[in-house]
Amino acid sequence: MSAPVAQEGIADSLSAWRVALASLLLVACGMGIEYLLWSNVKTISDDMGWSRGTTSLAYTLEMLGTGVGGILMGRLTDRTGIIPVVLIGAMMIPAGALTLSHVTEAWQFCLVFGVMIGFLGNATLFAPLIATATRWFDKRRGLAVAIVASGQGLAGMIWPAVFDSLIADYGWRGALFIYGVFAMVTMPPLVLMLYGRPPGWAELATSRVAARLGGVRFGSMAENKPLILLCLAIFCCCIAMAMPLLHVASHARDIGYTSTQGAYLLAWIMALSFVGRLGIGFFADRIGGLNAMLIGSSLQAAGILIMIPFDSLIVLYIGATIFGLGFGGLVPMYAVALRSIYPAHSIGWRVGAIFLFGATGMAIGGQLAGVGFDYMGTYRWAFAVGFAFNVINLAILAMVMSITRRPRMDAVPAAAE
Repeated sequence: MSAPVAQEGIADSLSAWRVALASLLLVACGMGIEYLLWSNVKTISDDMGWSRGTTSLAYTLEMLGTGVGGILMGRLTDRTGIIPVVLIGAMMIPAGALTLSHVTEAWQFCLVFGVMIGFLGNATLFAPLIATATRWFDKRRGLAVAIVASGQGLAGMIWPAVFDSLIADYGWRGALFIYGVFAMVTMPPLVLMLYGRPPGWAELATSRVAARLGGVRFGSMAENKPLILLCLAIFCCCIAMAMPLLHVASHARDIGYTSTQGAYLLAWIMALSFVGRLGIGFFADRIGGLNAMLIGSSLQAAGILIMIPFDSLIVLYIGATIFGLGFGGLVPMYAVALRSIYPAHSIGWRVGAIFLFGATGMAIGGQLAGVGFDYMGTYRWAFAVGFAFNVINLAILAMVMSITRRPRMDAVPAAAE
């Protein structure tokens, strides 16, 4: 007797919104550990006697692990569905946090962040859950993807302040231990809320097999031209994005503000990113993913530019507000744009590929800013470099819009599923 097959859902149904809500909460919980590092680079570096560049390397390796793992996990999601993939992360992220609370050497700290938190942790969450959301939704796809991605913003609203309080009472190791226990208790039950198959799952498997037998498993170079350009675009925008995200709390402390003020500045950015993702996702269903990306990228660039020369906390908050709205809405729109160009049966690995380049850009941006601070004693130059990369991102997005709007014989019709 064959095993029962999970019943397929209906696009934009209550089941689809259940999956979106569970995905939002999983991302918010699983990505929380990043914010202990983001808001406490200075604290951990000072406590352990490491340079800012050394501590930032942990973030770099996590981003690379998340990116490389995202492609593999995206392929696995295409084949098995989302639950087995996310279950890996639901076990590894808590285990990684508990392990980090006991490390004594820099290489141990970096290795755990790269493998347990990145490759086997967050790689199972962000890209696979966003790819899955594109399959569950049709009319509200942009909003649904934005809701899932907003888990990162929700995490940023909550965790910096929580970690600041926990570190004050228990130190950063104690904060990691408490977070690990919390994630261990909350994440596995949330995975169970992902049950069911997205609409057309059986047809997706048939399309995937047909593509493989036809020798076009990954598509031709011409077909993947928009994908390649979008990979370059997200690489540039994430270099720009990472520099304020990873270092703005430390920058605030360096120019005379307290650790709490720095943590709240980062939390404000993430709170606005939550609003930006929902807002830009809402408009993406009306103006298209690429147009929405242009809006997000322009706001991000403006926010970075404002934060470069000023020490005033009010001005920093103005720049942080614009930056948060822009970066929050920008990243998830890459998946929406991909889904409008490519068929659903191959979207998992393509979203993974996009986020590999995004994670690589985040890793390079965060590391450059950390190493640069060690040499220059300030983060201002890094924000200026980030602004330049953001301008390049805008130029590449304009190229993608030009390519996808004119008729092309080599285009892959999104309806060919």
